[in-house]
Amino acid sequence: MEILLVGTIHLGETPDINSLSENDKKKYIDVHFEQLVADIAKFRADQVFVEYPFELQQQLDTIYSSAEVNEDFKENEVYQIGFRLAKMLGHDAIYAVDWHEEPNESINLGLVAEGKSKAEYEKIIDRIKIVMKKLTVIIQQGDIIELYKFINSPENILNDHKVYLDLMQLDDEVAFEWVSKYWYYRNLRIVRNIKQSITPETKRAVILYGSGHNYLLKQLLEEDESFKVIHYGDWSE
Repeated sequence: MEILLVGTIHLGETPDINSLSENDKKKYIDVHFEQLVADIAKFRADQVFVEYPFELQQQLDTIYSSAEVNEDFKENEVYQIGFRLAKMLGHDAIYAVDWHEEPNESINLGLVAEGKSKAEYEKIIDRIKIVMKKLTVIIQQGDIIELYKFINSPENILNDHKVYLDLMQLDDEVAFEWVSKYWYYRNLRIVRNIKQSITPETKRAVILYGSGHNYLLKQLLEEDESFKVIHYGDWSE
């Protein structure tokens, strides 16, 4: 089975640092997302999986089939890219595969940000901000396909993953616990949810997810030899 993994920045309201500024978000309108989706649609996926709670599949089904969608929901990438793609491909459904429960207080990264590793933690976060500034430069050029090719480039995927590796190396047990017991665990649950949602007739699928998940999702999926995973940045028609 072939999977096209499309890492994305978060377009809606989110506390995630890996998201666009409000000004940058305004640079892209419907026509831009239609261009991006038309390109991804050339992969001819049989299913589209998105970052939406697995246990809320019925809720997502209702939104997907509704003629009226909440304006706040319309802002996020599930709607702007996922819904457009599934509808363009004529799919009856789009699939929620996320697991995202809040970690318990003892492994809250906020404790690291204020603890003995505060300075080192801030250096790691500053690297993310540098990448977001680079995205802003690309955004000014107005080519959304170029933007998503960069987001899904080997360079950016590795930089994203290195953030978690560096957090794990901090002299702080909380950071190690967060990466091992929350971040890796979450991605394992996502992969399990994907596998449970695959229909028998599916030969190709698109996974649309926050770009920070790119590295681990590919690694974990390809540990199953029945999957071939291609990053959008490496894919051409």
